[in-house]
Amino acid sequence: LSSVRIVPAAQAAVWGNQSPAGIVRLTSRELVENRTSLQFTGGTHETLGFTMVSDLVSDDSRFAAQVAAFTLQSDGFHGLKKSQRGAVDRPLELVTNGAELRAVWRPADDLTIEPSLSYYDEERGNGTILSRNATAALDLSLRVTKEVPSRTWQVAAYYQRRDFEALFSSVDATRSREAPALDQFDVPGEGMGGGVTATLHLVEGVDVILGADLRHMNGETNERAGFVDGAFLRRRRAGGEQFVGGIFARAVCETDAGISLEGSARFDRWAFRNGGRVERRPVTGALLRDMKFSDRDGTAPSLSGAFGYRFSESVRVRASVGTAFRLPTINELYRPFRVRSDITEANAGLDPERFYTVDAGIEWTPSERFSCDLNIFHHWVQDAIANVPLTDPVEAEAIAGFVPPGGTVAQRRNVEEARVWGIESRARWQISSRCACTLRYLLSQSEFTKSPGQPLLEGKGFPQSAAHRLVAGVEGDPFQRVHLFAEFEFGSGQYDDVLEERGLDSWWTARLGGQFEVTDALTVQVRVENLFDEEVSTGVSSSGLRSTGLPRSFWLNVTRRF
Repeated sequence: LSSVRIVPAAQAAVWGNQSPAGIVRLTSRELVENRTSLQFTGGTHETLGFTMVSDLVSDDSRFAAQVAAFTLQSDGFHGLKKSQRGAVDRPLELVTNGAELRAVWRPADDLTIEPSLSYYDEERGNGTILSRNATAALDLSLRVTKEVPSRTWQVAAYYQRRDFEALFSSVDATRSREAPALDQFDVPGEGMGGGVTATLHLVEGVDVILGADLRHMNGETNERAGFVDGAFLRRRRAGGEQFVGGIFARAVCETDAGISLEGSARFDRWAFRNGGRVERRPVTGALLRDMKFSDRDGTAPSLSGAFGYRFSESVRVRASVGTAFRLPTINELYRPFRVRSDITEANAGLDPERFYTVDAGIEWTPSERFSCDLNIFHHWVQDAIANVPLTDPVEAEAIAGFVPPGGTVAQRRNVEEARVWGIESRARWQISSRCACTLRYLLSQSEFTKSPGQPLLEGKGFPQSAAHRLVAGVEGDPFQRVHLFAEFEFGSGQYDDVLEERGLDSWWTARLGGQFEVTDALTVQVRVENLFDEEVSTGVSSSGLRSTGLPRSFWLNVTRRF
């Protein structure tokens, strides 16, 4: 990658669905010369990895290709609090492999053709003898760019394939015995689509982007559930199709007076098709449930506007407003999942979420050595999708089929109104030419403000949403070819459930690292995560079992360039 840019929610309307929380824009590195990079990785938990990236460029620079491959394996760490582990608990082991091929062909000075192909697979242990998951991913894409005076045309098409499988288990109170609970043995998904854009350079400082895109997705889950007396009692298939397509326009204006203006508009049409859920007895094939979900469709506009003004060389202010939508995913519509004894059911009747966003900020750079950035934001969400607990035992059993002993059942549902507001700030102080300090802080307050379907949610915050996050760091180059860094990170207490019954303590951790350029072609990186080996709780089940994050870990990367 050559750059990573985070586009805030209020400026991301042209990306339509999936953009309400902002988007991460990745730009590929240009292939300009022949070179190869080999990286070896080693670390705690018997972690070993290898990555190879090779760029090949023709003499006339009209053709270039990049070949990349990687592999990583680790015995993993225990994800359950030490005092709660039993005989069935295991570390979170991992094996993953992948490869990518990208080409750039310039048959003419104003024409570029870029095909790409990538494959990825992984196998993970989920903390016990039986519980595991595996994923395989295939991506194909083709992009064609035509540049003519004052405008650029681009056409893109892509295909994605995902295959997933997971086995969930139930464990007794002593954690000495384990049995299968849910076997999602085949969860395939496909997506394909494309788009066309035209970038028009109207006059100096004024650009307009026009475009259209579409995407079709389908996915399903095939699973066995209800394990009793050594056998599963139900076999289930659930899934459907989703289509979304839209047209968009974006205009950007930069003036000599220090004023910047940006406006975006998009109009989408979406549809859910062929949704269904069928359950049978695995042995006899007897039909238990046959549900056909109604086809649905709709339209959704997205709008955003941004304003910026530079008062002086040291002060710039900005503000933006926007509205966008998010469709429920096929996963949310059709695929249930289980974490220990807690079941979350899908919901084929989910409506799209609608977001309204306002943010404003100021950048202050009083000197070359100091800069800071302050941003305030407020999001209003209508029909927010949340995992809503089913407190009525009869309703819970009717939807999930059964309730595990000591467990809970939740279902993905729309909550009428919710909001998130906060402050994000960043400061950097260049102490000297060799040393700098950074400080980042995020205040985020979330709340379900209106929930007539489940009044217990009203006034509660979002799960896994800390009100305060702080990262403080220092980095420097004490010697030539040596770069060192240290960071401290803090997160305030939060809850793991929407009813705020399962609390997670505040936490802190520290990390150290360094990079040493042994030669122009050889670099060594070392890093220590969770320096003081703090036990950080990342989740808690209804039965009180606490998941924990990464313990103290040491990592070493050696990179050789040719």
